[in-house]
Amino acid sequence: MKIENREVTENNYLDLVTYVPGHAAGNARHVDCEQGVIIRVKEDSIAVLYSNSRSVQSTNPEDLVWG
Repeated sequence: MKIENREVTENNYLDLVTYVPGHAAGNARHVDCEQGVIIRVKEDSIAVLYSNSRSVQSTNPEDLVWG
């Protein structure tokens, strides 16, 4: 599993990521983007603890960018 062509492993625990919804067209500064940290790597998704909502969401890695 990769985020921006970089392999994601359990070693990425607590690494900062940003969720970029499809309607943001790749713009990580869009108002609907949300930062969080990786807390678990699964086979088909990544569990992210999001800062604003303070919730854990299973997220498709294709919707994430580093930082």
